[in-house]
Amino acid sequence: MILVTGGTGLVGSHLLLYLSRKGHHIRALYRQKNSIEKTRNLFEQYSGETNQLFNQIEWVFADITDISTLEPVFMNITQVYHVAAQVSFNPKDKASLMLINHSGTANMVNLALEHKVDRFLHVSSIATLGLYDNPITEQTHWNWKEPHSDYAISKFLGEMEVWRAGQEGLPVVIVNPSVILGAHFWEKGTGQVIEKLRKGLKFYPTGSNGFVDVWDVVKAMTDLMQSSIANESYIVSAYDITYKEFFETMARTLHKKPPQYAMSKIWANLLWLGSKVQSFWSSKNQGLSKNLIDTLFQEHHYASDKLVSALDFHFIPFQAAINNIILQYKKTHPDV
Repeated sequence: MILVTGGTGLVGSHLLLYLSRKGHHIRALYRQKNSIEKTRNLFEQYSGETNQLFNQIEWVFADITDISTLEPVFMNITQVYHVAAQVSFNPKDKASLMLINHSGTANMVNLALEHKVDRFLHVSSIATLGLYDNPITEQTHWNWKEPHSDYAISKFLGEMEVWRAGQEGLPVVIVNPSVILGAHFWEKGTGQVIEKLRKGLKFYPTGSNGFVDVWDVVKAMTDLMQSSIANESYIVSAYDITYKEFFETMARTLHKKPPQYAMSKIWANLLWLGSKVQSFWSSKNQGLSKNLIDTLFQEHHYASDKLVSALDFHFIPFQAAINNIILQYKKTHPDV
């Protein structure tokens, strides 16, 4: 049986749909019952086979930070996809980031070792890589002297737990996706970009980043799991694109006007200071962080040559990925 954490998030829900279509026996974890409905809705939107496919999944309440709830779910598990993580650049979330992304991952690999799981795949992030190479590869190792967000530190420490488990005999593989593009989680990520473009986004940051379609991430994960590869990590990044090109492509596909003006980093820092002051007077999360601003104005280039070579992997073209996301958006937003 396959165990999947994070099955109510973007990557995890797409992974569950893929595995269900392949007829696998799956056990998925949840913390809040209503979050399962997002995954159910995704199944319905993509295939219309909600009951048939969704009911193949054994949903179990468990918290990766609570070993007492986590221990029972490992019974009869042969493969683990550890997708669960918190993504935040708000300094107020430092404690929870460390608890979920570091301690939670340690719990997962310790139980996988105890139950002699056959294979363990961990979804990490390009945030755990260094920034000093061009392009950045798996050999661009973390450098503590570089500035890092709390999120990046928590994911790096989580990776260290996975590598430690690999040294103790657990066959592990780590994937490091870049910015993931995907549908049906419209309140964040790609969905937030679409909403801003619909409302008339005026400015774009001047940096660039790596992007990848969520289906490519899922394909890389499942292909690696089915291979004999162990104790390796792989960057999963399809395109190096400027934010200007990204917004223009999204806007054009939506038939909306793209952002016209380049935002200066000085102005972005002023916005950050304003959001920081506002966060002192309200419970609203700080939307910007210093690390996030730095990322938006830097040029990042990532190489997925190792993955392509190992699996003869082919990525979904950028425009095709955007077309599919907008198609799914229009299916759920008839007013577009």
